[in-house]
Amino acid sequence: MAFVVTAAVALLLIELYLRRRPWAIALTGVIAVVGTVIWIFSDDQSRSQRSAVSAVTVDVGADGETCLDPTLPLAATLTNSSGDMINRIAFDLIGQQAERAGTAYRGTLRHDQVLAPGESITRCFPLLYHGFAHPRPQIIDATKYEWTAHVTLVGFGNAPSP
Repeated sequence: MAFVVTAAVALLLIELYLRRRPWAIALTGVIAVVGTVIWIFSDDQSRSQRSAVSAVTVDVGADGETCLDPTLPLAATLTNSSGDMINRIAFDLIGQQAERAGTAYRGTLRHDQVLAPGESITRCFPLLYHGFAHPRPQIIDATKYEWTAHVTLVGFGNAPSP
């Protein structure tokens, strides 16, 4: 859509430049000012969102004391250090083994519950069999992996109404 609008504006400017040069110069100036204002506003919004997203952290680990269900072996502590309410979080989960080079497990997990500013919760998550690299282990022992998480999506605002 943006390409079509840009092409239409370019054709209009070319036509005006060929027929009415003062109008073309004035229109080009207006477009430049409006474009600059939009760019400054969106850049400011992007910076504030990046700082809010970086304030949301996820720490994961295999914890048999916190996660008693063997189908949910990973404990993830989700922390909202931003000043905004969060209604969803998605994060990439990466597992590595000391004796294997490279990534042994990769998956994306989600948390779709409200997390208030300053709140921290611990939740247990499952491991997906297809998230493991080949050859996949026959018996999955989450304690044999070093787990890291990278936040990929944060939804700000109140939870949507059901």
